[in-house]
Amino acid sequence: MKPFSSGSLLRVLLMLRTVEIMVGLLALVCIALSSGMVDGGRSIQPLETEDIQVEKKLKLLNNPFVKSIQSEDGDVIDCVDIYKQPAFDHPLLKNHTIKVSPSFVPTNGDTSASSIMNSSLPFSQVWHKSGSCPNGTIPIRRILRQHLLNASSLERYGKKPMNIITKCDFHILDYTFALGIQHYHSTAALIASGFSYTGAKADINVWNPPVEADDEYTTGQMTLTSGPFNNSDTIEVGWMVNPSVYGDRRTRLFIYWTNDSGKSSGCFDLLCPGFVQVNKDVLLGGAIEPTSSYYGQQYVIPLEVVKDFEQDVWWLITRNETDTLTIGYWPCDMFISMYHIAEMLMWGGDVYSPRMHTGRHTATAMGSGHFSSEHWSMASYIKQPRMRDYSMTYKYPYPSSPFTLEVDCYSAENYAEVLFTEPLFYYGGPGRNLYCP
Repeated sequence: MKPFSSGSLLRVLLMLRTVEIMVGLLALVCIALSSGMVDGGRSIQPLETEDIQVEKKLKLLNNPFVKSIQSEDGDVIDCVDIYKQPAFDHPLLKNHTIKVSPSFVPTNGDTSASSIMNSSLPFSQVWHKSGSCPNGTIPIRRILRQHLLNASSLERYGKKPMNIITKCDFHILDYTFALGIQHYHSTAALIASGFSYTGAKADINVWNPPVEADDEYTTGQMTLTSGPFNNSDTIEVGWMVNPSVYGDRRTRLFIYWTNDSGKSSGCFDLLCPGFVQVNKDVLLGGAIEPTSSYYGQQYVIPLEVVKDFEQDVWWLITRNETDTLTIGYWPCDMFISMYHIAEMLMWGGDVYSPRMHTGRHTATAMGSGHFSSEHWSMASYIKQPRMRDYSMTYKYPYPSSPFTLEVDCYSAENYAEVLFTEPLFYYGGPGRNLYCP
């Protein structure tokens, strides 16, 4: 056997030293990976657990409160200082001074309607039985852990699910208008278009329709919108049954807004900054009780959204049996196309399901769950829909037209009990049925 030369021995020793160094480095990497990844000398901790993410989201959504109220329906209502409400987290509202009331006198209800149109009662909210918020505060529904765990997406909690917007054409008189309908939605509505609208109002009949799955919802609402159908400004107000936001199947008062068709901006109620609430007695997202019953007593939410040109805001207004109540407003700076006016108005119902148009239809109902042809006390209705233009007076929306996306699942109809009198707009349906499989 040939003996090692001094050069060969040196090379072997260097190889052994290299192996030793590599083993040491591997050991250090293992230690680093067990405690956190190494990146440029900085330790990056492992991905946050769901519990940590939920806790951070709760801290972001819930504001410090002056008083807390436990409602009999299970909700916790926090009375939050009016200047510490979520709206003031928006960059455009950092130095905002709250508007206490509109610069004009809000209109009262129309008492000239027929007797059948005046035989419904204003709504009330469950939490009022358990207490009230003090002056200088507003009521905000506390978001609990189970609300977030029940949501389809923690990141988009409080927002509408993302989906494609489809262009639908509808006709009023001899004109054709484009309407943007989100792909997983079905709509039955009375639509007015072709004018510059500075306000809209109506009494919206309140029901508690069944919702088939936790990730679906149904509404009765009024909508103002403007801009391209795939990048529009929108305000929606009315009632909603939405398990993924509220954690139950109660009927609740809701508002919604966006300035980009819901891609990134906007939310329901006060779940993001934007809407400035001034009323201490109306709870956005609060449960409504009682609701209308089939062939029984009917209840309505009187709602109005109107532009205040002097203050540059869109006011949200409601009424009870004796008074007009200003709930709050959206500063016009929140919007782009709807800074000055709205271009389209809609009154009616909307059903959302991620399984819409993908096979078996959802059994989530719209309105009362009965078709519009059943009429008074059986079908859901919109009473006294009104539009306001630059004349600053409210008028019946003419021209307008009923629009239904799926006539076998949900329907819409303008119907007057007495010839040549103002019609009620009826809408709704059961969803899945013999003709809507």
